[in-house]
Amino acid sequence: MHFIGPHVSIKENIALSVDRAKALGATGFAIFTKNQRIWTAPPLQDEDAAAFREGIRENGYTPDAVLPHAGYLINPATPDRDLWNKSFALFEDEAMRTVKLGLRTINIHPGAYKEGSREDGIKRAAQMIDSVIENVPEIRIAVENTAGAGTILGSSFDELEAILQESKHGENVGFTLDTAHLFGAGYDVKTDPVRILDDFVSRFGKEKLFGMHLNDSKVGLGSKKDRHESIGLGLIGKEAFVEIVKHPATEGIPLILETPDENRWQAEIACLLQESKL
Repeated sequence: MHFIGPHVSIKENIALSVDRAKALGATGFAIFTKNQRIWTAPPLQDEDAAAFREGIRENGYTPDAVLPHAGYLINPATPDRDLWNKSFALFEDEAMRTVKLGLRTINIHPGAYKEGSREDGIKRAAQMIDSVIENVPEIRIAVENTAGAGTILGSSFDELEAILQESKHGENVGFTLDTAHLFGAGYDVKTDPVRILDDFVSRFGKEKLFGMHLNDSKVGLGSKKDRHESIGLGLIGKEAFVEIVKHPATEGIPLILETPDENRWQAEIACLLQESKL
């Protein structure tokens, strides 16, 4: 089974996100658990969480098909202790919201270390991941790869592995691979997506691939930039995504579209679902 769908809005009520995904023909989807650009938000109400869980059941989704994305303000690698503490509090809150929604996994960017050494940034990121897991033991954390601009962590499999090895709770830690980020970081998704996924599985095991973000790219290979494009309209090209959805590693995990044109989502979902069955 392939869980393919977009990152849908939680506007008005988080439970409506399920209906929005279903209306697009999505078999999986992503959400934010709150406004992604603010530090604090009202608590998730019991009745809203219950309505979301019921919507999941009624519409035939499972927790494995939904991948919440943590807010953009969180920086696990920061050397600024005040910012680290604020980030931790926000990440912990979003992990608790995820569990309350009946879901298992939350996606997080590993952050930027800003100054000092990359190794220290990796240690701080792993410390935050561990602290969240210790306080919310039901959660799994999917660390997302990045394009690698500046001091941002996670642009190589080596760095992802370093974060995993630094964690004391590696059994609850895995990864989300973003195709546009891979391309920006120098992984040639256009030419050989199968080899890249094979390399990931060989290094980490299929069970560590918690999800993928399927995005074409407006910018070139190795650009160190993150600029998403609709499937088939960017520099990666449609055929790479066809190969990705046919790869055994992508079965049973959320495959999330973060492509910029919402009017194309339904067609993108239908195309990729069809290709996954061929």
